[in-house]
Amino acid sequence: MLSKTKDEYIIEVSNLTKFYGKTKGIENVSFRIKKGEIFGLMGPNGAGKTTTLRSMLNLIQSSSGETKIFSKNLFNLSKIEMSSISYLPGEFETYGNLSGKEYLKYISNLRNAKKNNTNILADRMDLDLNKKIKTLSKGNKQKIGIVMAFMNNPKIAILDEPTSGLDPLKQQEFQNIAKEQNDEGCTILLSSHILHEIEALCERVGIIKDGNIIASEQISELKNKTIKKYEISFEKLPTKSQISKIKGVSNLDINKNIATFTMHGNIDNLIKAISKHVVINLRIIEPDLEEIFLTYY
Repeated sequence: MLSKTKDEYIIEVSNLTKFYGKTKGIENVSFRIKKGEIFGLMGPNGAGKTTTLRSMLNLIQSSSGETKIFSKNLFNLSKIEMSSISYLPGEFETYGNLSGKEYLKYISNLRNAKKNNTNILADRMDLDLNKKIKTLSKGNKQKIGIVMAFMNNPKIAILDEPTSGLDPLKQQEFQNIAKEQNDEGCTILLSSHILHEIEALCERVGIIKDGNIIASEQISELKNKTIKKYEISFEKLPTKSQISKIKGVSNLDINKNIATFTMHGNIDNLIKAISKHVVINLRIIEPDLEEIFLTYY
């Protein structure tokens, strides 16, 4: 991924709020994305991801708040700047009577694009562009959306659940394409409820719950804040009560001479306690993104 210039933010979302009557869609959503970054917006269906993306792009009118892209309000962007932003909606639908080739050519012409990687991307996604879109499966329609998002080498790609309907192999190919586009200078905002996808692509993540951002930071920092799991092999296992008494230990499981447990807080008490015994091996099992996600939910 590209190196980032300090405080060079290409997307700035400030206190974005959307109410549907009295029903909250999102409230005071704020985050910033650096140029050259892949940022993940993570949450289950209904958490507010799509409302956030649509509001920030002014596809639906927000109740309050603002979005700046290229340090400008959306209404002040030039045609060239607008054409360098691609958006893949979560429920991707398009003109069914057109073939994939016709539709993508039409979009590329609208963007007045100088670069076009349509055929290369279609080949990588195993997509037949000669078929009419209305005859395609959901997965193949989604492939057209992915090609549309990246075919003109955008500076910003905003992708809402981009791998919906794709099989695992094509999900992996999407990740490869996204990384390559990022290496070429594309900043990506990725909304997803697929945790391994966020973990594979993103450096930072915003967790959204009930229309509010409840965490926004580096994935590595999120992992450091969560409860870690320890697996310790002893030459002679201490009693279960000895281990249970160590401050911060919970979910203790003993199998032969191996003790597995979770630990919260300072590990100094743990180190002092196990130093009285012969330790053969100590392994810290890092939490994956799913465990972090469940901690917040």
